[in-house]
Amino acid sequence: MLITAFIAAVISIAAGACIRAWAFAIFALLVAIGFGGVAFVDGSSTVAAIGSGIAILVLMEIGYLTGVFLSGALRRNARLRQSNSANRVSAASERQQS
Repeated sequence: MLITAFIAAVISIAAGACIRAWAFAIFALLVAIGFGGVAFVDGSSTVAAIGSGIAILVLMEIGYLTGVFLSGALRRNARLRQSNSANRVSAASERQQS
């Protein structure tokens, strides 16, 4: 269970940087249904299986949002570095021309 949750979180974080929200929502829903189905077949009660499915779905959604936030922050940071270096180059060339 713990290994499955860890794998789901890692995949969700990676997906947050790569795929659209609607595609991930479909994927996460299918994984949650499958996870709940496996829990039910293993002998869990219906309520426990539904709870397991919802828990993995919530974990995957949190992981996705974390991935979206981290990739956005990294992109913004890279863009700021690039614009700062461009400003330094243009300021240095202006000083040389004067």
